[in-house]
Amino acid sequence: MGTGKQIRWRRFLSADGGHALVVPIDHGLTLGPIPGVSNVADMGRWIRHPSITGVIAHKGIVERLAARGLIGGGVGVMVHLNGMSTLAPYPDRKEMLTTVESALRLGADAVSVQVNFDGDNDAHNLAVLGGVVDSAAGFGLPVLAMVYDKVKARSAHEDRTRLRHLMRIAIELGVDAVKIAPPENLLDVAPLVEGLVEDVAVLFAGGALCSDEADVLSLARAARRAGAVGLCVGRNTFQRPAPGDMLERMRGALAERVRPSGLRISQPQLAPAVG
Repeated sequence: MGTGKQIRWRRFLSADGGHALVVPIDHGLTLGPIPGVSNVADMGRWIRHPSITGVIAHKGIVERLAARGLIGGGVGVMVHLNGMSTLAPYPDRKEMLTTVESALRLGADAVSVQVNFDGDNDAHNLAVLGGVVDSAAGFGLPVLAMVYDKVKARSAHEDRTRLRHLMRIAIELGVDAVKIAPPENLLDVAPLVEGLVEDVAVLFAGGALCSDEADVLSLARAARRAGAVGLCVGRNTFQRPAPGDMLERMRGALAERVRPSGLRISQPQLAPAVG
């Protein structure tokens, strides 16, 4: 099992340093046809950029992109298994929408789930994480958990403590990688992930489109210095006027610090990706 996961996970890592620059395009289910991912042709303008190491999408988009030859060919493909529309009364309760088996039939190299902890749905989220990990283990598929804390903390310290606890929960339940939101102060990136990066691959989200591209590049550098594997950035990629230019700059920022990185499954540390 460990070997299968490692082989598949390396498809999400660059050959020049082992960093990950994953672009999620699952926004349509949650937010509707937003700019940059309004349709498959819109995605086709940028999705084959060589800086991208992986994409995350719902099953219907994976099918359509594959039919047009827009994904695959060395770039990792991750099928997102759950979700909920912002039109729903409880948008933070992400329901399972497909199965690991269906993702595998689509050619997935990994699967992902999103768990938004709002203070009332903890039991639901833990059951989702545990169930997906068990199902994916039978096929040697890595599992990425998008872990978001929706509870308003009273201080930056409490916010960091809560998120570290939620990340540890994901590790305890067996996920292989986590995607988390960055702290407001980039000086807090290192203490947020300290120790945890030894047991799980960490990717930082980009969030809503920000006005200053330099903020995303600074996050990339801070993430790598702290031991994170890289970024999982959607809107701050495909909603830029020139997505390709932004992708190239992010790749450069991530590659500035070259270090082995990957899943900690059956070995203390993986070698860097090659070829």
